[in-house]
Amino acid sequence: MIRTLGKNGGNIIMKKTRVKKRDGSFLNLCFFGVPKDRIDDLVEFQMNNYVSYELTYRISGLPYSKEALTEYRDILKSKLSDPSTFTLVCCEEKDNKILPKIIASDSVRLIKQGEPYNNDIPPNLKTTEVKNYFRILRDWNNLFPVPDLMKKYNLDCFFDGQGTAVHRDYTGNGIVYHSMSIRRQVCQTLGVPMAGAWLTTVATEKATKRTGWEVVHETSREQLEKVLNLTLESTPSTYKYSILRA
Repeated sequence: MIRTLGKNGGNIIMKKTRVKKRDGSFLNLCFFGVPKDRIDDLVEFQMNNYVSYELTYRISGLPYSKEALTEYRDILKSKLSDPSTFTLVCCEEKDNKILPKIIASDSVRLIKQGEPYNNDIPPNLKTTEVKNYFRILRDWNNLFPVPDLMKKYNLDCFFDGQGTAVHRDYTGNGIVYHSMSIRRQVCQTLGVPMAGAWLTTVATEKATKRTGWEVVHETSREQLEKVLNLTLESTPSTYKYSILRA
């Protein structure tokens, strides 16, 4: 049975941890469900630290067009505000107070068996780059469709990864590792048996490997380039879809 966490999980603390930074100092981290009144802050954070850097956005050209960024900002806000989306944010904790600055986020979307799974390009998009972004998502996701995965594992619901982002000033501190680890706790807390995601960076690939994720599908870079009709970066050489059992 799927459970809820109040206002879409807002303020529910999932984990507190302490990590050692490269300079030898320590960073106290707090991971919690994003409150509804901080959705605008979350959108701003992801626009600056995810949309600007993540592979699918970059190869679509979206981050390099002001018009496309303006159009996509509204789409992203709608997506993050949707009740089917659950987002954890990470903030620093100092003197027993959680600082307001978002330094990381991790989003998943709840997919339920029997409900329509729309992987098509949304209608009425204005900019070429945003259209191209959704085309890339559609073609990439069709390589390993979520409905087929749910049928294979006999799942009535599933958390589909919507991206993990870390503030550029805080990369290299193990935040992605903790985000991938907490995903199991989110599944258990909300009564969802499995989560999954495409791994588009070496960092997420390493983090999922360390935290018990299982690779269930793998596509070579050359094959993906043919599917997307685009040239990708030289690393990674393959792209993996991994699952995490609750």
